[in-house]
Amino acid sequence: MAAVLVMSAACGNKPVSTAKAVAFNTLDELVAAAKKEGRVLLYTDMLPADNKRLQAAWSKAYPDIDLQIKAISGTDLLTRFESENESNAPSADVVSSAQPDYYADASKRGLITPLRETGVLKLVPDYPKKYLFDDLKTALIQAVPSGFIYNTQQVPAGKAPRDWPDLLDPFWKGKVLSDDKDDASDINTLITLARLRKAYGAEFLGRLRAQLGPAQGGFQPMQAAVGAGEGAAAIQSLEFVVSDMKKEGAPVEFVPVSHVQWAVHGFGVSDRASHPAAARLLAQFLLTPEGAKSVSSSVGEYGPYDDIPETFVPVTLTEIKQAREDAKEILAAFKE
Repeated sequence: MAAVLVMSAACGNKPVSTAKAVAFNTLDELVAAAKKEGRVLLYTDMLPADNKRLQAAWSKAYPDIDLQIKAISGTDLLTRFESENESNAPSADVVSSAQPDYYADASKRGLITPLRETGVLKLVPDYPKKYLFDDLKTALIQAVPSGFIYNTQQVPAGKAPRDWPDLLDPFWKGKVLSDDKDDASDINTLITLARLRKAYGAEFLGRLRAQLGPAQGGFQPMQAAVGAGEGAAAIQSLEFVVSDMKKEGAPVEFVPVSHVQWAVHGFGVSDRASHPAAARLLAQFLLTPEGAKSVSSSVGEYGPYDDIPETFVPVTLTEIKQAREDAKEILAAFKE
């Protein structure tokens, strides 16, 4: 499973904020200020379909403010945002990444304005408080469950996996594919392994790894291999991926499971936004039912106003820090 970039506080001097203070007490005042700026730039690693719906919803609500969305995948998004700020180049007004602790780290370094300091929360009083992550300096706008994918032609009905311990059955020996079983340092994977160790013991991780078949060298090849019957199952998939595969005729099913760390999209307003009012207006919009729905209406996506399944466990900064501190032990247990 591909490693995710971890930003360090030592990656440069704290930049000086160039974003002018935006004074507003009402949404009308914020909209007026944003209209004067005329545009807002978002960097995001959300799906193209989500970006398209967000663009349409925004254009309907604010046709006089040009929302420019730059889709940048994975760690490249944060690398670009960091490097542009370090070199004092124009960059995104708002960033949305699935890296859970990025906003807290970037807030310390003067790159992101903590959500509560943007002033927009007073404009969305109905936003569910349980999805305001104060320690992470952000809020949930999209949550995507990770789980198992399995091939229905390769797996008898009585053997279909429902949770992690099921994979220890001798039936699964060598039949469970992984992205890359020699690299489980992705932060979401690391948190998942930490939770499994806590729930089932360190020896469980070694027993799980012993069941894995060949590493596929990437998420998409792993999904394709299961769909083609080259493996019976894989320990990482997403519901919308499986749904799309089923539409193409692949004999696959998705299983949500416990303890897994979901891919959660928050967002951050750049502390140096070229369009500070429009950036705050976009932040406010993403927290409204209309805005949140626009980026969380695909199969297998949940927004803060949805009935999110109980398998979702919000991650905390404390949990992330502990997982990073225990990373060597966790990965060693997984590789034994």
